[in-house]
Amino acid sequence: MKKIFTYLAAFLFCGTLSAQISPIKAKNGDVSSKAPLYKIGGNEVLSNLITNPNPNTAALKSTNTINDIQIGTTTYDLQSNASVDNRLIRHSDGTISATWTMSSQFSASYTDRGTGYNYHDGSAWAPDPSSRLESSRGGWPSILTTGSGKEIAITHNTDNGYLLMTHRPNKGSGTWDEQIISSMDSNGVYTDIIWNRAVIGGANNESIHLIGVIAPTGLGGTIWNGLDGALVYYRSQDGGTTWDIKDLQLPTLDTSKYTGFNGDDYAIAAQGETIVVAYFGGWDDSVILKSTDNGNTWTPTVYLDFPVDGYVTDSGLDLDGDAVMDTLYTTDGAGTVLLDNNGMAHVFFGNMRVLDADLSDGNTSYFGGTSGIIYWNENMGADDYANNPIDPTTPSLWFTSLPQMIASSKDYDGDGLLNYVDYPTYYMSLTCMPNAGIDANGNIFVSYSELMENIDNGSQNFRHVNVIKSMDGGVSWSAPTDVTPHTAWSGAQECVFATMDRNVDDKIRLIYQKDFEPGLAVRGDEDIIDMNYIQYLEVDTFELSSTSTSIDNSYLDLKFSIYPNPANNILTLDFTSKNNDKSVLSITNIIGEKIKEFQINTVSGINTLNLNLEGINNGVYFINFINNSSKSTKKFVISR
Repeated sequence: MKKIFTYLAAFLFCGTLSAQISPIKAKNGDVSSKAPLYKIGGNEVLSNLITNPNPNTAALKSTNTINDIQIGTTTYDLQSNASVDNRLIRHSDGTISATWTMSSQFSASYTDRGTGYNYHDGSAWAPDPSSRLESSRGGWPSILTTGSGKEIAITHNTDNGYLLMTHRPNKGSGTWDEQIISSMDSNGVYTDIIWNRAVIGGANNESIHLIGVIAPTGLGGTIWNGLDGALVYYRSQDGGTTWDIKDLQLPTLDTSKYTGFNGDDYAIAAQGETIVVAYFGGWDDSVILKSTDNGNTWTPTVYLDFPVDGYVTDSGLDLDGDAVMDTLYTTDGAGTVLLDNNGMAHVFFGNMRVLDADLSDGNTSYFGGTSGIIYWNENMGADDYANNPIDPTTPSLWFTSLPQMIASSKDYDGDGLLNYVDYPTYYMSLTCMPNAGIDANGNIFVSYSELMENIDNGSQNFRHVNVIKSMDGGVSWSAPTDVTPHTAWSGAQECVFATMDRNVDDKIRLIYQKDFEPGLAVRGDEDIIDMNYIQYLEVDTFELSSTSTSIDNSYLDLKFSIYPNPANNILTLDFTSKNNDKSVLSITNIIGEKIKEFQINTVSGINTLNLNLEGINNGVYFINFINNSSKSTKKFVISR
């Protein structure tokens, strides 16, 4: 039975909190940062220790079987606060529709912001668009095509505070018309739905399924059914002409478990009459809601059961009662959901470590040096906190053992550390923004953006898009392939927000955003406003690694002992190493700040190390130990 917190305050959550545990540790990756109170809504003037990692960590570079073409530009560089939307469709006749949020202004107001759209007619892409589709300011487009050929882009309109559908009868040509989707109250005021996602489903592909958040108080909204930012569902069964469901709260997405929902921490997919919504929680349960009758009824399944329901910031969590606030492993809010050819849901998300140690600041912290793409599918069953108590050997550290780590940041120079100058602020994992597709044989392909070791501009490292695949329904995964090497610039290009066409044949197809500066102008680093390029990318599937190894449950099974505890000036560590190797020991305090680090050479067999603690103040600390790509953590006390 989980603990339940009474609702006392507004839910303040950043869905991009990241976890630290991965096969290889980021140097200086244990530093915690404050989570942003609210995500970008778009209408502002801007001034686990999770187990079972993929053992394939050797990176591959794509060769010349890549078709990478610029199809648009934008100065507004925030394509999502977290999960990436459905923005690319390859139609059955070989034509392609692509959308993104665009602006041409070098001004923080971005008054011309809206949907950038380009179309490939089967032979070539049209010229880069110079203006948005809509007549007024908006963003966050989903691109859709119904069974009858109607082409649709749905955005949240920031000039007027409603959902807007821009549409035309046929894809690729014709005049765009506009239609308001949002519900209207008795005073004639539209419901302000933001950060929307939409997909096509139904027996005849004429149904539109849409989710979005009713604007929270931080963005000028009001509390709705007790939630500060309610996640709601809309449906049309006639291609958007009428909407028979509006503002529906799906089962359990209410005050019984949640205090509110934030921007882009969710995804939606549909195949025929099967629809699935995935929510990627931070300080709450992560769950899928699935319907097999075109949205009439829904069944929830929790895939990451957070220890408490209705957590309120500054309440504090001490699950093991040791008077130390717990660190916890959860999602970074950026994920995707894929329905396979049999209708089974596959969920992917970034790994994240979070902490609420200061119970008076109205905020929580996340660990930006965390790595890992985490995977769950319906065959794994529901998660249950009762099965995941804190391990006494790792006190004040909570994680669930159900989802599996299938990718992590790569150690290109082989020194046992991820050596970064610094990482830009996306509020996400070092491996983040996953998206997925599948081919007719059921082979699954996953793209994600990864912070790259040894590729930097002198102050921050760059991110590239990597791809992994599974040829056995998710049982095992290939080594990653960097599909955006950009070797002409020695890799010094930022490649983020990749979205993949769901249907893969002999090629995977993506669009992504590229520029020459790590991080963003709109949020996070708040870099100078500059031009970003929207790239269309094709990669032959044979280009991807075929190396595949079953996930190894013992990969993180590292055992070591420490004594005396409490310690004075010397702490002794005993462990067994599989071979001669280099190991890394770091000491962090209870809020995750790194205090000291040791680089050591180990020998095969039993090892004993004496660690000098002189200069470290009395208090509670954690020792983090990496050996043979395994990792473990123990708590100890210094008392003199």
